[in-house]
Amino acid sequence: MAKKVLILCNDFPPINSIGADRPYSWYKYFKEFDLEPIVITKNWISDGNDGNPKVDDKLTIEKDEFGQIIRVSNCNTFSTIFHRFFGNRLVVIRKLITLFEITLAFNIRIFDRHRNIYYAANNYLNRNDVDFIIATGEPFILLRYATLLGRKNKIKSIVDFRDGWYLNHKFGVHYKPYSRKFNFVQKVSEYFNEKFIRNWEFIFEKKVCKLASEIITVDPEMAFRLSNLHRRKVGVIYNGFWNYHDSSKHRTNDEKIIINHTGTLAPGQEIEIFLDVLLKLFKENLINEKNFQFNLIGLEYFPDRMRRLIPYSEMIGKVVFTTPRLKKEEAIRINISADYLILFTDPNLSAIYAKTYDYIACRKPIIVVPGDKKQLDTLIKENNLGFILRNSEQIAEFILTKNVKSFSPNDVLKFTRKKQAEILSELILSSNT
Repeated sequence: MAKKVLILCNDFPPINSIGADRPYSWYKYFKEFDLEPIVITKNWISDGNDGNPKVDDKLTIEKDEFGQIIRVSNCNTFSTIFHRFFGNRLVVIRKLITLFEITLAFNIRIFDRHRNIYYAANNYLNRNDVDFIIATGEPFILLRYATLLGRKNKIKSIVDFRDGWYLNHKFGVHYKPYSRKFNFVQKVSEYFNEKFIRNWEFIFEKKVCKLASEIITVDPEMAFRLSNLHRRKVGVIYNGFWNYHDSSKHRTNDEKIIINHTGTLAPGQEIEIFLDVLLKLFKENLINEKNFQFNLIGLEYFPDRMRRLIPYSEMIGKVVFTTPRLKKEEAIRINISADYLILFTDPNLSAIYAKTYDYIACRKPIIVVPGDKKQLDTLIKENNLGFILRNSEQIAEFILTKNVKSFSPNDVLKFTRKKQAEILSELILSSNT
């Protein structure tokens, strides 16, 4: 008989995100590898593209050929009730209430807005036999719920660090302030996140990693750092991609070079190196509306990231373009029509960003700026996936010489989500021996 796996996650379709794709791939493929998945998530009634995803007030249960999905109802806290009555007024008070909730949520469930996932999981376990429980975060409180329920029901718990918790790449990285007001808000936010909340939650992260039967994460670098932090073995389950997209259709206009970037920008990702080169070439009229286009797809969904474009405003709408968050199908179509897809690295962090796999699926050359000299560079080089541009001179030369667009990447089907689900299945089943 197939072993039952309870999966706790916040993001899940119809939410359109990497965070949703990861547990959905486990749900979709586990049965092929002798595991029966039961997902407990929120009852999302929008796909998240509107910037304000909504949760239904009803609990629903679905069954299909892949397994079972329990979608839990909306869950209020004092801060959400406060916002309902006062809207955007009394913001300082609402933020103090939110800080109070964050501080207490790990010990007192009424302060956690994700608590219905815990209650639904607990009810299911009271009525059904389950062999394993796995939680993926963020939110990281789900990892705590998985270990608490695992210990209570004497079943193995697996925690998935889809992002770093204490090791979150946002900590210690500062935005360049463009106004005194923004700088003040930034400093206050950094203080509470880095000096208080980060260290407070680290207490619970240590407990989670001590109780968990297995720990997994998204790439070897994060696995290495987590292993050193918690003195535990950490497995790697890559985010991966679903399937290759049909990239046979090409644009008829070969006069213009089109480079796309999709999604958000982490604070440390060095887009300014690239933009500085574009600005210089633009001022010298070496690139213009007719021969060059750089698209930042979905960046308008992140207002704080958009601030980084302020010093480059004279190029916006001419050779640099931004879009709101697009449906996945539309973003894929735009990427397939580009010449190159670009990744920006962080000098303080080596990571294989989730969008890397989406780029691979488009079978377009990938540009890495300025290169991490670690796992991302290795991935690109070993699989012949594109180009690494380490400095301004190489970037300018690349743009002006119009490198050959055709390339022959290696077969990287080992990074499909199905293959990664198979690897996770093997880890789960082996942990039972």
